[in-house]
Amino acid sequence: MSSKSLATPFIRHVTSRGYAQTAPVAKKEARLQTSVLPNKTFVAALDNGSPVTRLTIAFKAGSRYEPQTELGLAHVLRSAAGLSTKNSSAYMIRRQLTQIGASFTASGDREFVYYTVEATQDNLKTALEYLNKIVSNQEFRPWELTDNLPRLRYDIAALPPQDTACLLADSLQLSSLVQESKSDTTTYYGGELRKEMGGDLAHVALALQGAPASIPQSLALAVAARALGCGPVTKWGANNSPVAKAIGNIGPFAAAGFNVSYSDSGLFGVVLSVPKDEANAAVKAVANLLKQPLSADAIKAGKNQLKLQVLAEAEDGTSLAESLAAQGLFTGSAKSPLDIAREIDQLSTNDVSQAMSNASRSKLSMGSAGNLAFVPFVDEL
Repeated sequence: MSSKSLATPFIRHVTSRGYAQTAPVAKKEARLQTSVLPNKTFVAALDNGSPVTRLTIAFKAGSRYEPQTELGLAHVLRSAAGLSTKNSSAYMIRRQLTQIGASFTASGDREFVYYTVEATQDNLKTALEYLNKIVSNQEFRPWELTDNLPRLRYDIAALPPQDTACLLADSLQLSSLVQESKSDTTTYYGGELRKEMGGDLAHVALALQGAPASIPQSLALAVAARALGCGPVTKWGANNSPVAKAIGNIGPFAAAGFNVSYSDSGLFGVVLSVPKDEANAAVKAVANLLKQPLSADAIKAGKNQLKLQVLAEAEDGTSLAESLAAQGLFTGSAKSPLDIAREIDQLSTNDVSQAMSNASRSKLSMGSAGNLAFVPFVDEL
């Protein structure tokens, strides 16, 4: 008995289905709009067509503004975000946000604190009402802070080294708190910190003075950091980055370039973990590498890797919203991820080399932990 599947040519179904499908509409580039309100509040909006709207409110209230007599207070304040306010209890806030399918997060870094709410567009108005209560009407009830201690201990234990504390304050406290703890422009001195912990490894960070986030040189140093290397690009793959070649074949090790830019300064350098017996040669090799120019091929690879990082991080809506807020507080303006990628493309090899040359004129800073028996001191570099 013959199969009925042969009665109708298969190509007819493919053709019909193919012609029935309309051509996809070309996606337009998201347009970024910025404005400064009369009260000096910076506002940025990016419509990327997402059904979920994310709104971030950021303050210049990072851990650098924490009073020296109240160290650790920033962790308590960060963890207390979302507790009772003058208008609503913590339970009511969670209940109402859950009913509309919204979420609220509070995060921070050295410079800023971010309050972010995520909600669908039809529920955004209700979510904004509770975001306003959390930001401007927060209360710190003693019994709630006491009940929050276990979570606070867990947060601190799980905090990655690159993350720092944030400082939260309501609208009335913020101006006086920032004025009280306002610091002068950062001065870079160089220096060294060592912590002997034993073990088989030495963990060392070498850094030079970088550039503040408000100038183009910070982007050039970000390219240089990626060009130095960030480990193998494939699992169990070879590490052919400049920093890996400089260290050489010394056994298992890890090394990566880094660049961090703040409002008034920055740090540019390399962090590495090496066997304790090989630390002397490895640290000296990395210190010499930081003072030498990179090849054009390495800089080209660094530009491609940095563009990928910028565009990939923009896929996370919360990260994108916080990035736009941070740009506004850093520079008074904001750029979309595509605009930043174009600026990376426009950087020349000479721009990156000149930025590294300027950084190499500063004093070297070094922080080390682990078995430091063979780790050289900074004055030996």
